[in-house]
Amino acid sequence: MSVATRPALSILLTSWNTREQTRLCLQSLADTADADLDYEVIAVDNASRDGSAELLAGWPGVDLIRNERNLGFAAAVNQAYRRSRGEVILVLNSDVRFHPGALARMLAFLREHPQAAGVSPLYLNLDGTFQQHYIQLPSFPAALALVTVLRRVPGFRRALHTFQMRGQDFSRPRRLASGSCLMVRRHILEPDAIFDERFPIYWNDALLVRRLDKAGHQIWMIPDAVVDHVRGASCRLLGPAIRYRHLLGGLVAYLRLTQPRHRVTLFRRVVLADHLVKLLCGRPVQLTLPDLRAALRADVGPLPDGDTRDWLIVFTRSAWPAPQARAAADRRTPQGDRLLLVDPPAARINRRSRVTTLTDARWQFTPPTLLPFGNRMPFVDRINRRVAAGAVRRWLDRQSGVRLLRLDDHRAGCVQGRLGEDEVLPASAPVLVEQREHV
Repeated sequence: MSVATRPALSILLTSWNTREQTRLCLQSLADTADADLDYEVIAVDNASRDGSAELLAGWPGVDLIRNERNLGFAAAVNQAYRRSRGEVILVLNSDVRFHPGALARMLAFLREHPQAAGVSPLYLNLDGTFQQHYIQLPSFPAALALVTVLRRVPGFRRALHTFQMRGQDFSRPRRLASGSCLMVRRHILEPDAIFDERFPIYWNDALLVRRLDKAGHQIWMIPDAVVDHVRGASCRLLGPAIRYRHLLGGLVAYLRLTQPRHRVTLFRRVVLADHLVKLLCGRPVQLTLPDLRAALRADVGPLPDGDTRDWLIVFTRSAWPAPQARAAADRRTPQGDRLLLVDPPAARINRRSRVTTLTDARWQFTPPTLLPFGNRMPFVDRINRRVAAGAVRRWLDRQSGVRLLRLDDHRAGCVQGRLGEDEVLPASAPVLVEQREHV
């Protein structure tokens, strides 16, 4: 392709620590794109540490932009967009895999429907089941139901189900869009940016669709163009607290742009009240109170740049001296993961927690003990365990990565759901990487 030639299609691929998903995405593109399709791939890697950038640098035909730090999804897409030259733009997540003919059918739809400004495919999960992954602009009741217990109230539940498009027909072309695989005509976009970078991860696609809709541009979903989608391959690496703060903070920012001021104030008060009631009832919450207040100010906080390896959190039967803990750590985790060994509460009151670094990927956590004699009194032990879980979670919330909980101590069952864990592994199961492919 000469320098002056403009490709028919520019594919904007974003990457953050999803090396295997990125490889499969690029391979599916190479396998399914028509031989005569003139396209370019511009990839942006947000300072991955898993070899994603090296994979992209060595892949034929990929123009790579390597960021020194994690700038977020919106900024990465905009970087690739400013370098692109095609008349048609495809915003593509690295966890998407094309079925044969999908790309050609999306392009054909735009050729055959000049009134259509863009098109998205039909999404399937890896097991072949349908995946609802389309953008629906949230109503105010739906926004409240999404993040509070109001989802249990019939009117709010209906609004949430409408927002989630439950029970709707996806077997025919419909006016829907998805930011994970969105093909649009260049001329309908702003010249320098596709997404609003005030929304680094969530809600940027909703804002784009809202802006295009107000301008009279139609975005369609067509069921005969099919892709597989892992869904959240990068976002899950943020860890639950960081992920939720971005979700909630982005939603507040979205409401500030789309709702009257009094509704935004009401939303903040309801979310804060919901949080406080959960705390009083001993229910797990997504964020600490300072982080919640920041999110309600639309402050999503920084994106993680550092270690994103999975966490295996093990609640042990007895406190171990550091040498024994190091030996146990080497036995219990597969290479490449991080392990946090959590000692049981002590017999005596201890107001402070302590974290001991064992290796570059192994830590031992000694939690605080609120009440004495927990080793003799089950009720007191449960209280102490929950206090310990709170301390562990506060420490983990400052770290990124998926959390896998393993209970070697049967008495620690009361901590389940209090660590923001993605999965609970039985103590009897061997801890192997391949068991966690679906997480």
